[in-house]
Amino acid sequence: NCFDPTFQPTYKLNVNEFDLADYLFAQVESQARTVAPERIAVVLSNSKYNFGLKGLDFLPHTLSIYLAAKVGVGCIPFSVSAACATGLLSVIKACELLERGVVDVALAGSIETSKVPFLEAAFLRMGVISPRAVTAPFSRDRDGFVIGEGGGLFVLKRCDEIHQDSHGVIRGYAYGNDGYHPVDFEPSGRSIERIIRMTMNRLPVLDYINAHGTATRLNDAIEARVFNRVFSEGQRPYITSTKAYTGHLLGATGSIELGLCLLSMKHRQFIPPKNCECPMPDIMPFQEMPPTLNQVLTLNYGFGGHLAALMIARS
Repeated sequence: NCFDPTFQPTYKLNVNEFDLADYLFAQVESQARTVAPERIAVVLSNSKYNFGLKGLDFLPHTLSIYLAAKVGVGCIPFSVSAACATGLLSVIKACELLERGVVDVALAGSIETSKVPFLEAAFLRMGVISPRAVTAPFSRDRDGFVIGEGGGLFVLKRCDEIHQDSHGVIRGYAYGNDGYHPVDFEPSGRSIERIIRMTMNRLPVLDYINAHGTATRLNDAIEARVFNRVFSEGQRPYITSTKAYTGHLLGATGSIELGLCLLSMKHRQFIPPKNCECPMPDIMPFQEMPPTLNQVLTLNYGFGGHLAALMIARS
């Protein structure tokens, strides 16, 4: 149902993040416990303080410590804090640990429950919350996003150790920083263009891009201009943003959107646009679905200039 534009889910908000970590770990525990705990890393992150909790649980790095303790003595915990690029950079950090041989298995993802008055007031003051309570990425009438909550957790292994039931293979990634402004991106999008081109070095053909697409005036305009520079006619992938379905999950965005991309490949079903009856002119050349769905790029950016791109392919 998550790819049905008419589907209206019932949300349970302000879930305890540790309860959500327990739930996610229960789904993947059997795939993770294939080696000794000291050969496993947990990269579970949160971009902000856990505002609904008290004591040491208030700190964002406690989620990774909590889950590492469940895995067992010797499990290596990490935490990444990169605003709305946190989730995707957590997965990238896990890839690097595997590539360096530090561990043999990595649990990676992010969790965030940010529907709290303090954060909503801050985003309202910045003018990025939709007054209509509608997230409409790449629409001409976009006016901001709705805050969402959730989490995602993945089991990562080296390619020579994955099983046939694997959901996909990571073919490339890149990350960087815009370094232009605390909350705005450099208008030309040169840094975003650079990480897209770096990620595509190994696999220059793409079928689908899950764009960051926050439905803010500035983000979507910059992204669309970048896409038109990177992809020429005849090489244009299909582009949408899943935030139209989930809202903006902030630090959890990267892991949730990666999960949706993997599901999209698994079911060979593109994720259609939503709330976009009048697309921006710059995004219209990217609205034609290609015949295959084998290579997908997902993108995330965060305040402070954090940038992340990750490419997956069918295994």
